[in-house]
Amino acid sequence: MFTRALLGRGLREDQLILVECDPRFARLLERDYPDACVVLMNAAHMRQANMVDRDPVGAVVSGLPLLSMSMRDRIAILKFAFRHLRPCGRYYQFTYGMRCPVPRLVLERMGLKVVRLGSTWLNAPPATVYRIRARRKQTLDYA
Repeated sequence: MFTRALLGRGLREDQLILVECDPRFARLLERDYPDACVVLMNAAHMRQANMVDRDPVGAVVSGLPLLSMSMRDRIAILKFAFRHLRPCGRYYQFTYGMRCPVPRLVLERMGLKVVRLGSTWLNAPPATVYRIRARRKQTLDYA
């Protein structure tokens, strides 16, 4: 649903990097988005992978279930994302929780700022979208 919406707003399929840890879902993504780059891996391990050898990107859109991940994995995902974002880039997180899945204290220590963009109450369970951006240009060294 999110991927279709991005394509509907003008993003080209060959600009997508789709990360999926379940081989069955990865095959479905490859079938549905043949021009996209589908990567079969746990998103928390992307930090060790050099899968993005392009210019920095303007946005990362994540539907990862961060609430069910360890804080260490959440931090690793954010570090990877912000390492590949332009200085003015944004990270968008869709979540089923009523709060941002990364605690404000962790975001502050990483030099990040979060804004709740909105919720959809018709979804079951309700979904919320957050935008996370860097407060200033920096490296994210939070451990």
